[in-house]
Amino acid sequence: MRTALLGFLLVGCAVEAPIEREVPLARVDLRTAIGPADVMPVGVAIAPDGQRFVMDEQWGFYRIDGDRAFEVIPMAQMPVPDKPMQLPITDVVSLGPNQFAFTAIGDGYILDTAAMTIRQHFCYLPGDDGTGPRIITQRTDALAFDAARQTLYAQPVTFDAAGELQFAQVATYDRASGADTAWFDMDRNLAATGMVVLSNGDVLMGQGDRLLRFDPQARTATQIDNLARFGIESIDGLALDPVTGALVVVDKQTDAMLDLEITQLAL
Repeated sequence: MRTALLGFLLVGCAVEAPIEREVPLARVDLRTAIGPADVMPVGVAIAPDGQRFVMDEQWGFYRIDGDRAFEVIPMAQMPVPDKPMQLPITDVVSLGPNQFAFTAIGDGYILDTAAMTIRQHFCYLPGDDGTGPRIITQRTDALAFDAARQTLYAQPVTFDAAGELQFAQVATYDRASGADTAWFDMDRNLAATGMVVLSNGDVLMGQGDRLLRFDPQARTATQIDNLARFGIESIDGLALDPVTGALVVVDKQTDAMLDLEITQLAL
């Protein structure tokens, strides 16, 4: 299947082959680790030292140690941000020790777990400083951080006042200032729920159980793999473990966090 829209290419596989099951490197049952039966993990962040964190839409921010979860900030006790925040929180990435970026409706924020502060850092609407009225709604469920280039990536999907889908984009932001630096129009049906930047600058994006590669230079988003063979139903968070090199996936349909060996993937 080949679909072109606004100068971008979305390539996928038209024929589905029978699924041959593969075993992930590791799997953590987040329902057991966090406790409540109705967990909703929406993102995974891995610090430079390999420490893992999961954001749960309902319950808050957790540190994951082995198969156990330790509460960092319960959702009910999230620090009050410097500007109004519209829930839910939709994804999270590590920026460094005690520093995280996360997304909510319309905006991205910086969370400092040492100072216990939240401040608004970037907006999804080009040129918007976050203070004026909005007649549209923008949501991104996928956030990534390119430490080598000090760039944040988000994948905003825009809806009009009636809730009708208008368009989808990939946006980049300067880590220090939060200023938007580039906008890429994408296939309007692209709504990634997980994202991570590879060392070469390409971006892996997850939608459903599909894994796509976005090349900012070629301006293409190409389906490269399907993770259903690992038992993954929904790629709701992506991160690379800097210690083990594994691709870590959070799936809120199965309430699991899985480690995948990079060589097992069609990258």
